[in-house]
Amino acid sequence: MKNILNGFLLSLQFFTSIPIRKTLPMNQQSVTAMFCTMPIISFFMGLIIVFTNYLNNTYFQFTPLLLAIVIVVLNIAMTGGLHVDGWIDLSDAYFSYRDRERRLEILSDSRVGAFGAIGLFVMLLLKIAFFYEILIQQPHDMLCFFIFIPVLSRLAMLIYFNLTKNIKDTGLAAYFKNQVLDQHLWMYIVLYIFIIIFTSFILHNSTIFILLVCMFGFTILYRKWTIKHFGGMTGDLLGALYEGMELALWGILLLFI
Repeated sequence: MKNILNGFLLSLQFFTSIPIRKTLPMNQQSVTAMFCTMPIISFFMGLIIVFTNYLNNTYFQFTPLLLAIVIVVLNIAMTGGLHVDGWIDLSDAYFSYRDRERRLEILSDSRVGAFGAIGLFVMLLLKIAFFYEILIQQPHDMLCFFIFIPVLSRLAMLIYFNLTKNIKDTGLAAYFKNQVLDQHLWMYIVLYIFIIIFTSFILHNSTIFILLVCMFGFTILYRKWTIKHFGGMTGDLLGALYEGMELALWGILLLFI
């Protein structure tokens, strides 16, 4: 139980902007627990978005467009822009159309290039548009997807992380890869999948199950794509998957409205 709590706090430290000012152990058990609790972080972040929507409907009455922008900004603020940074670096590296070695150098470069800026703009524009389309119709049964889609996107990160070899021997991603106990993480992944399927059945909402299947498909395709163009996984590619998966799942969800 102590390892789970430490892992949860580590997850807050590394993957959110919540200031956890405490020195925590970084052993195999706690780092594995950190990854295992990542979907729980997304669950609570999703609840914050749902609560924001409730506050808006009750007190503020923002237009759907303004609320969509607030939700996008709030999501970035809660993660500290961590995954957005991965998306920017991926855009810069891939669209440079260089060889694999040069792409990896660009991926590690902290500077933002033209393609990174364009990629960020396109991603933000599409997210705002997707949220606007959903909010303008105000379907109350759609609010649950502000929880399920971040959870599914975080679950995709875990699957990709466990399936894909790390490119570099240095960096946080390489350190985490060496520390995480694969079998324990797979157990939690299966548990989360079971919970999502069970929830889909309880809510009589087949769309949740469809999004789960799509998440699997996109994760496998992304894995093949990153191996082909980069040779494997890095922390930036892992973060970019979260943003790209959210974008893809929201786009698919619009087909069912």
